[in-house]
Amino acid sequence: MKPPSRNSVILCIIGAALTALLFDVAAHAARLSMARHDPMDATVNAALQSLASPWPPSLQQPDLMAGLAGLVVFALGALYVISNRHNYRYGEEHGSAHWAGEHDMRPYTDHDPARNLQMTATEGLALDTRATGRNLNVCVAGGSGSGKTRGYVLPNLARANMSYAVTDPKGEIYRSMREPLEKKGYQVRALNLVDLGQSAHFNPMSYINPATSEQNILELVDNLIDNTANANSAKGESFWDESMRTLLRALVGWEYYTSDQPTLNGVVELLGMMEASEEDETKKSPVDAMMQSAREILREIHQGENLGFEGYDPEQLTLLEDGVAFATAQYRKYEQGAGETKKSIIISLGVRLAPLQVSQVRGILADDQIDLHAVGEEKTAIFIIIPDTSATFNFLAAVFYQCLFSTLVYDADHTPSGTLGRPVHCFLDEFANIGKVPNFTRLVATIRSRGISVSIIIQTLAQLKSMYKDDWETLIGNCDSILFLGAGKGDISTPKWISELLGSATIDTRDISQSRGVNGSYSISTRQAKRELMTPDELGSEKFPGDKCIYMLRGVSPFMSRKIDPNHAARPPQSSLRRTRPLQHSR
Repeated sequence: MKPPSRNSVILCIIGAALTALLFDVAAHAARLSMARHDPMDATVNAALQSLASPWPPSLQQPDLMAGLAGLVVFALGALYVISNRHNYRYGEEHGSAHWAGEHDMRPYTDHDPARNLQMTATEGLALDTRATGRNLNVCVAGGSGSGKTRGYVLPNLARANMSYAVTDPKGEIYRSMREPLEKKGYQVRALNLVDLGQSAHFNPMSYINPATSEQNILELVDNLIDNTANANSAKGESFWDESMRTLLRALVGWEYYTSDQPTLNGVVELLGMMEASEEDETKKSPVDAMMQSAREILREIHQGENLGFEGYDPEQLTLLEDGVAFATAQYRKYEQGAGETKKSIIISLGVRLAPLQVSQVRGILADDQIDLHAVGEEKTAIFIIIPDTSATFNFLAAVFYQCLFSTLVYDADHTPSGTLGRPVHCFLDEFANIGKVPNFTRLVATIRSRGISVSIIIQTLAQLKSMYKDDWETLIGNCDSILFLGAGKGDISTPKWISELLGSATIDTRDISQSRGVNGSYSISTRQAKRELMTPDELGSEKFPGDKCIYMLRGVSPFMSRKIDPNHAARPPQSSLRRTRPLQHSR
């Protein structure tokens, strides 16, 4: 039983005082009437009439005793009420889940449809996250053919209200949207990993920030190693992974700090110059010699020797010195291995980076035409076209998104407002096929304030769990919107997950009892029971309507709505727009 609140205590004190006063004046009036030998009905009327103006109270002992009796009566009544107090929630005994109505979405929808991220045919979330108090991160789940592209990505791209980065399996979205976006003033570029010869050039090393260069190098190397690993690799091979990371950090660092135009092509060339011998441990490759010479130069610099660097920019010299020190320190860890070990590391890393040796890939990496800095400043749409039958080059998509997020976050943090000049949304279609972006879980939690948002688009929950085994719940937890378009055949995990998110409702059930015989009886009784708002079976591919979807927004009951009609994707239904109202900024 909950303790009484402060307001309840105050009300009890007031009630007790008022009861004592009424008993006092009523007793005084009744006593005077009885002294005049009035009839009983007159005495009762006199007592009742005294209650109309119960002031001042009588201070005579009999009347004060009556007031005390009133206090006892009030106390007994209050005690009874408190002891029998229950927290009834009628109609919600087993759960309070229910479907939301149109009015529930009004506080989160802008009256101008062009300023919404449209989720369903009738629900759109305003782009102004400060006004709604909700981020624009969305988890979209839908089996093959459920309309993830035609019923979600394409309609929102058609609104052209943000800059975009779009994962595009097979290039269908690019072919559909390139011309319409260009007509609206967009710069449209494509990193084409299907038709490599038609791709815009992309140099990841152009986006290593001098202010955070070592951190960016570590992230780039982790990305390359993690996303080129064999899915069936044994856990015992972690030694080789760490060894390859160390060597690749050294090569990427050397290329970045010593080359006028650093590229991954230069890193591959450095690796090709390396060799190790099992028979001759002292044998040195050209890269070994470069690293040894760099260490000797650094040693002489630290000893204060004049090496002819007068006249150079001291800040640039310091950056070069620190960078070369970083690269040689990483390389030193590799050099400590035996000849046979070093040879295995070189071969293993060469196998991992083999896709970078393809001539058309080298052409893509030779320079940069993508210009990620422009994404947050002007109308830009970048399509990352990935094959749906092979994952050979998909690791480049993960590298792209790593560079995109790090660039946009840095650019936003160095503006007076702390946010990008133009909001950016990433439609991560086939999310499970683009590789694992480093620190993505942390990024999703922090990019909202910079004007960046993502749509994580998956076919099944199992895909997300396989990619982010320990962090998938955190990842989804940072998406204020969840859109369920329907499950694929044989998908069990996704309907079960959606059913749990929807929650349980309290329903009325009817029990019918009938007995036969000479003294037969028939009775009907009703009771309340718990039931999921929708069961996993009802959310499965066999029963869930193909034109319906479920939209869940944080803090709002779920919506059962129609999917967006691709033929009317540019605007939601007019009936919806008429009943919305402009958003008011929260103070």
